[in-house]
Amino acid sequence: MKLFPVVCCLLLFACSKPGDPADPDPGPGPGPGPGPDNGNKELTITSVSPESAEAGILVIKGTGFNATASQNLVSIGPHTTVVENATTTQLDITMPASLPQGDHDITIRANSKTVTKTKAFHRIGWLVSNFAGTGVWDQTDGPAATASFRWPSGLIMDNAGNLFVTDLHKIRKITPQGVVSTVAGGNASGFRDGDAANARFNTLNALVMDANRNIYVADEMNHVIRRISATGVVSTVAGKSEEFGYVDGIGTDARFAMPYGLALNAGGTHLYVGDHMNHRIRRIELANSKVTTVAGDGQNAHRDGNGLTAGIPSPGGITFDSDGNLYIAEKGAGYVRKMTPNGDVTTIGGNLSANTAPTNIVIDKDKNTYVAYSGTAKIKKYTPAGVETNFAGNNFGTGEEDGDAQVIFFQRPEGMVLQQDAQGKMTFYVCDALRKKIKKITKE
Repeated sequence: MKLFPVVCCLLLFACSKPGDPADPDPGPGPGPGPGPDNGNKELTITSVSPESAEAGILVIKGTGFNATASQNLVSIGPHTTVVENATTTQLDITMPASLPQGDHDITIRANSKTVTKTKAFHRIGWLVSNFAGTGVWDQTDGPAATASFRWPSGLIMDNAGNLFVTDLHKIRKITPQGVVSTVAGGNASGFRDGDAANARFNTLNALVMDANRNIYVADEMNHVIRRISATGVVSTVAGKSEEFGYVDGIGTDARFAMPYGLALNAGGTHLYVGDHMNHRIRRIELANSKVTTVAGDGQNAHRDGNGLTAGIPSPGGITFDSDGNLYIAEKGAGYVRKMTPNGDVTTIGGNLSANTAPTNIVIDKDKNTYVAYSGTAKIKKYTPAGVETNFAGNNFGTGEEDGDAQVIFFQRPEGMVLQQDAQGKMTFYVCDALRKKIKKITKE
């Protein structure tokens, strides 16, 4: 049996509440029938511990258990657990992924007897919880617990901790206190510049904010880049509405094909665009709206190289690190790419067979890269040395959505934000587009 490391991914520590009796009186109750040499033993719980078990396993010790695992029914709070191994004095159970912190009753039914013991549980490791959204397809503003979204995809955070979310044809805002409001756009698709409330968009993706609180957003199906000023005025920065194409040029003379990812350089003077269907990285000089192509040969083929000789199939989300390297989620081929300031494009991880449709990237202070893969519904972590591990998500599914990050199921992780304080504590926010929710990942 493998020793359990304290900082790994086991869900919960359990400890007795002050004043709990060590051996509660057994009460009558339904349960599996008696097994050999078990039926006359008193059913008790004497200890609950994770200290010497495999990750994800809770060890319950006591008396009167059934030596056949399936003949013990164990529940923690409202959750029925799986008994992996059993003796008459020990049960090894798999913890429910979504069990919250706090006091919960452990109830065991064995040999026609029932015993219950209350324990205080404390989670450790990376944990996923719901931050905003009910899962209902709607766009209701209000408290995060009752607000609704249609297709949350792009996500950023300002210096005050406000989140901004692209939600189909709208931009929404979530305050640190969990209040959701609409910043710009309407329920229906369209194209209109002007005041934010009357402006219209058509399927929004990534967004960024500059130092003056101007928001830039990729208006994918209008094939343009839009700006929402700090005073709430929407204008077109580059591209022409509903004109799909590839042209470098100034402002509306330029053409894009379903722009997806956006990233500002450190000085805030240039906006980089993952031009999805043109298979290129474009750059906009914000002072004059001049658009140029900086990487990608326009072919739907993966290839390392410099600048325009590199192949970047269907770039998605993009982001800069502190050294000025641009990281690219290559949706078309399933890779994660890195472009240096001198234009060299290399591959740092991912592949089509194992990881599909990387959508967005965030980077921590130690240069670890976290990539949301919408195709496999996982978030992967890449170290600076290129070592890949699974950070969150257990493949695509409709199972538990809150709890241990290694166990829960996303449905389509898209936009992602990393908040990291001076002490290095990290909090992730993730748009789960298909669930129509914003999820939060924290470490306990």
